[in-house]
Amino acid sequence: MSLTATQILDLAPDAPSRKAGQDQAKPGKWSALGRSGDVVWGEIKGSGASPYRTVADLSGPASKCTCPSRKFPCKHALGLMLVDAAARLPEAEPPDWVAAWAKGRESRATAAETRAREPAKPVDERAQAKRRQARKERVAAAVDELDLWLRDLMRRGLAGVRAEPYAVFDRMAGRLVDGQAPGLARRVRALPALAAAAPPAGAPRPEEALALGLGRLALLVGAMRRLDHLTAEQAAAVRAAVGYPVTAEEMAARPDAADDWAVLAHAVEDEDKLTARTVWLAGRRTGALAQVVDYGAPGSALPPAPAAGQDFAGALAFQPGEPPLRAVFRDGRAGPSPAGPLAGATRIGTALDGFAAVLARAPWTERWPLRLAGVRFGHLPGSTSEAPLLGVGDETGCLALRTDAHLPALLAVAAGEPVDLFGLYDGFGLGVLALVAQGHLYAVPAQDPRPILMRAA
Repeated sequence: MSLTATQILDLAPDAPSRKAGQDQAKPGKWSALGRSGDVVWGEIKGSGASPYRTVADLSGPASKCTCPSRKFPCKHALGLMLVDAAARLPEAEPPDWVAAWAKGRESRATAAETRAREPAKPVDERAQAKRRQARKERVAAAVDELDLWLRDLMRRGLAGVRAEPYAVFDRMAGRLVDGQAPGLARRVRALPALAAAAPPAGAPRPEEALALGLGRLALLVGAMRRLDHLTAEQAAAVRAAVGYPVTAEEMAARPDAADDWAVLAHAVEDEDKLTARTVWLAGRRTGALAQVVDYGAPGSALPPAPAAGQDFAGALAFQPGEPPLRAVFRDGRAGPSPAGPLAGATRIGTALDGFAAVLARAPWTERWPLRLAGVRFGHLPGSTSEAPLLGVGDETGCLALRTDAHLPALLAVAAGEPVDLFGLYDGFGLGVLALVAQGHLYAVPAQDPRPILMRAA
């Protein structure tokens, strides 16, 4: 298989790596280039006496380079894959170092499958139950303290909350982290930014955003105190929002969700000194949506994932929760994606009904993915030449679009025609992550602030 240049650049761990990879994508810089199946390799002059040896498996995608970079993929791996994307490298017998790397990957995959089939080690159920009870008590104490803190804030009113220094929120977040409730801590730390941010188009006013943030926290506090009255899946969703991890044993018991999963977009955000990469997928047969999230230190290697515009033919496992969304990859293989409409896309009215149903089941939801079919860009009612409000609409309704540097590129690709859109909606505006026009997927680059799109499929 081959990846497109835009799919390769989407694998870059950050914007500097993307630019540096493009600088390395010149065939004249490389020697000993070759290809065997999905594996490509080459050598490139570096700062040392010997050239760097670089190899990549496009089906992973995965790569290795002898350069000292701690980023994955490094700029040389990106450059090598870009060289192949521009002109397919000639088939050749892989040199020993390439064959050894490929064999090592195969051996590790086989070992992982063997470990998965091995019987689980006996569990000390008494110690495990003791740890669960201790965490439950710590979380309950943290939730009680958060409830008291929220009540104190609300007695002073929203205007008083907006005047509080950041330290007030940071201290409460620290107590929640100590109480093993990191999900609640993240929401508390986000409150000052909600109160201070200027409201761009498609976003709530600061007082609205702050009230929503506080209200969602209060709803989670109430839900934590009523876990015994919820179904197992609803209780799991509450625990996940609070920050309880899903154990490997729980995931092993989850059923496979097999489909041809269209990879719609990648998104990268910084969360508590970690880099969070989200891969959004849609089942072509089932229409189900899935969100696969991986974490790593900034610039560190993240697990290989199919690129936007590919299809992942295989199985996912959804984490417990209602409604289901978070998932992990199981067995499968990435491959080219066929041209066609956005899988599972609906009219705006139907999509908003679905969003309302999500809020009815999980009212603390901050954003939810929407897939829209056959919408047009345009100015919303109330727009003026000085303050245009951009949105999308069809015969069933319209949605505001969040201000974003990529909106001009989205408008240019749509060219006034109906398109399919995928994005995240918070009840006020839609942040677009991908667009399908004439059967082709255009994705917003995960880490490129420039006002461009990449044609992913």
